[in-house]
Amino acid sequence: MKRTIMVGIIGFILMAGVSTMVLAQEGRVDRATVPFSDPSQPGIVKVQAFRGSITVTGYSGQEVKVEARVRGEVLQEKEASEKGEGMRLIRSNATGLTVTEEDNVMSIGSQSMKYAVDISVQVPFRTSLKLGAFNNGDITVENVTGEIEVNNHNGSIALTDISGNVVANTFNGGLTVAFSSITADKPMSFSTWNGDVDVTLPTTLQANVKMHSEQGDIYSDFDVQIKPLPQKQEAEKDEGGKFRIVFDKTVYGTVNGGGPEYSFKTFNGDIYIRKK
Repeated sequence: MKRTIMVGIIGFILMAGVSTMVLAQEGRVDRATVPFSDPSQPGIVKVQAFRGSITVTGYSGQEVKVEARVRGEVLQEKEASEKGEGMRLIRSNATGLTVTEEDNVMSIGSQSMKYAVDISVQVPFRTSLKLGAFNNGDITVENVTGEIEVNNHNGSIALTDISGNVVANTFNGGLTVAFSSITADKPMSFSTWNGDVDVTLPTTLQANVKMHSEQGDIYSDFDVQIKPLPQKQEAEKDEGGKFRIVFDKTVYGTVNGGGPEYSFKTFNGDIYIRKK
């Protein structure tokens, strides 16, 4: 059964079948507490923020607790309407928070173009995550076990006390991940364009590593066995007929005999692969 909550500045609407949900609103903050359809099984939480940050924390409960908070500053100002001359401007600072749950998959988002809306979520420890942010905010995750996919455009990513496997990518911002434990047979990927990639992994890590920093350096306290692979080249011809050959600068290696592929990539930054 699909259940949806929309929380607004003037009130809220409960759809059919959501009598167990608890809502509260206090000024510029909207809150919702939502159960999974089957709390005995791990759920999936998806969060999208167009403007604002995302913070996810694992806790010992079974429900998902969501808080959306509007920042004070207006991000998009426009000229006052001539028709409204002499009248008082009444601003709407609604978060536009929406929460939908169906078959143990929960989708959370906000629709606010003029204000940044920061979304904080508490999830059961065993929860998989799919998070995406675009502007005006960082993504932070702490104390969660599951499959985690994180994408940010203008902001950093910080994942702490994570167990499971991660695919994380950002464009403008650093990427920091600290694992408590990993899923042994799963590949992982960590990448950014502007910023450092800093990943802490268990000492028992067994992986094939692929490392590329265009303008930075690569550091590790693991005993990485560099693989002398043949040079890979890509040939291309542009519209004007100019021909170019590009040689791959990626460094390949193995840790503790090898395993699934772990990719670490940045253009303008350093790479740090640390032992826990």
